[in-house]
Amino acid sequence: MMRPIVYDLTRLFLGPLFRTPRGIDRVEFLLARHLVGERAADFHGLLPTPWGMRLYDAARVSRGLTRLESLWAENGEVAADASWENFVARMTNKPAVAPTRPSMGAGQQIFRMLDLLTATGVAPGRSAIRDVPPGAVYLNVGHYSLGFPFLLRWLRRRPDVKPIFMLHDVIPLETPEYVSEKGAALHAAMVTSAARLAKGVIVSTEHARETISAALQRAGGVNIPSFGWPLPLAESFDEPADPDPRLAHMRYFVVCGAIEPRKNHLFLLDLWRHLCAELRNPPHLLVIGSPAWHGDHILDEIQRCELTKGRIHILSGLSTVSLKIALAGSLGLLSPSLAEGFGLPVIEAAHLGVPVIASDIAAHREVAREGAILCDAMDAPSWLREIRTLMETSPRRAPLGVARAREERRAYFAAISSFLDDIRTN
Repeated sequence: MMRPIVYDLTRLFLGPLFRTPRGIDRVEFLLARHLVGERAADFHGLLPTPWGMRLYDAARVSRGLTRLESLWAENGEVAADASWENFVARMTNKPAVAPTRPSMGAGQQIFRMLDLLTATGVAPGRSAIRDVPPGAVYLNVGHYSLGFPFLLRWLRRRPDVKPIFMLHDVIPLETPEYVSEKGAALHAAMVTSAARLAKGVIVSTEHARETISAALQRAGGVNIPSFGWPLPLAESFDEPADPDPRLAHMRYFVVCGAIEPRKNHLFLLDLWRHLCAELRNPPHLLVIGSPAWHGDHILDEIQRCELTKGRIHILSGLSTVSLKIALAGSLGLLSPSLAEGFGLPVIEAAHLGVPVIASDIAAHREVAREGAILCDAMDAPSWLREIRTLMETSPRRAPLGVARAREERRAYFAAISSFLDDIRTN
């Protein structure tokens, strides 16, 4: 029998504050849309409001998801993506289509939030404490409210509700040097809350399961059931992508992800210094992502390097459609991350048939598809050798295709539904 689902919408509700979704945002959107469609009669969206934690019905949540997809330009055409169009214009000596900034101003953010509220209709909702169905599963995928215990107090008054949390990793606890002190403290609070409340946790790799289980045990969480399954790709990756013909003259690699020390962008900067010093026509590097903690320092280092000027390009706020096109036209994806819980760009690139060179870390060893090249994250000679090989051979594999993506997505949804329905009742 299917349990009623109470889905924490906090992260998705705040989605309009960001121009485009991160990888985990796409995964959460995908899961929310699946559940609201499969379990409409027993699906309830949950949001913190000035009136307390409130419930919203499936129809209202569905309207919000549809509008959010539009605000993120996830259902649009590449021609509507000013970030990509401006990059192409710059590479082809054409005028820019429109000014773009990595982040939005407060006025634009407010306008987008009002747009979302207009689409869903403003309503106070129903009381979570009173109206959550008996024995429901409370599903929190987005993390945001997990780090703030006061947002979970309502669960104390509803002990029949079964909280399930998705935990992506415990990198801030294992390697705090990669995050801010505030970020590490927030993550510690998340683990503590999960250890105290969780009736189950969702993870994406066996490596993540091992490290998260150990962290939960240290925080007092014992014998918490876990569901481990590779994250599915967004539906936008079902179809293969063609390279942008306007960039046919341009050889480039791609690195994709938040711009922060953990992603090891400065290592790639050093590699590009070597390539620009040694080669008459060195490849370009597209850095796709937005700055996070210490990201401005990394961007400053890149922008001040005279040797690589004109060869490294920062692209923030790309839609998924544009990301696919960027990957399709590249010589390969580079992912030299020092730590990952999963490594979604590695999966996305391989699905499109794009060569991958990634750091030899536990998460990448689990998720890398056949043919991916794994190198030590600080072994510059090995990375330079593999990059040069891709420049010379430009190998391509056939995209995995619609059937494979849909099969993997169906398997994930079936498995996670079983986990939610079978979670222990004690």
